[in-house]
Amino acid sequence: MGLGTLVALTAGGTAMQVAGTLQQGKESEKIAKARAQVDEQNAVAVREASVEKARIQGERGRRELATQKATAAAGNIRINVGSPLVIETETRADIAKDIGFGLEAGRAESRGLLQSAAFERALGKSARKKSKFDALSSGLMGAASIAYMGSMMPKTPGLGPNLPKVGTVPAQTGALLAKY
Repeated sequence: MGLGTLVALTAGGTAMQVAGTLQQGKESEKIAKARAQVDEQNAVAVREASVEKARIQGERGRRELATQKATAAAGNIRINVGSPLVIETETRADIAKDIGFGLEAGRAESRGLLQSAAFERALGKSARKKSKFDALSSGLMGAASIAYMGSMMPKTPGLGPNLPKVGTVPAQTGALLAKY
């Protein structure tokens, strides 16, 4: 295998490595964006689910209050004064607290998912930037190898820096030829 073939193979290999590194960075960024989109969609779904749970909790609370009032009225208890009123007030407070906790839990989970999405996007961008630097490094290393191999190739007589001019014989060669 000649030196020219080695140079050509090195150049081709370097080009393939650079292209592969850049493609890997693009794919990493694409995957990170897809993960971020899933996290964002999940954040919306969690938020909507927490609102729906709060609505259901509110309906249950209203039914519980209606049941308490009906029970009190059935027992001939005045519901707007005294203990029944205190119980109703406490029940309303508990219902509101439960609804608030559910909504806050949904908001917190949603925020976490949105932060995860932002992190995924940042990772994707970072991977793409890294791939560009890695590709540049590979390209420079390949170019250096090619340049070194090129310096090892024989020069045209009379044109290379270390070769004698055409028609001249170095002293060592002349002494060697004199023996024959």
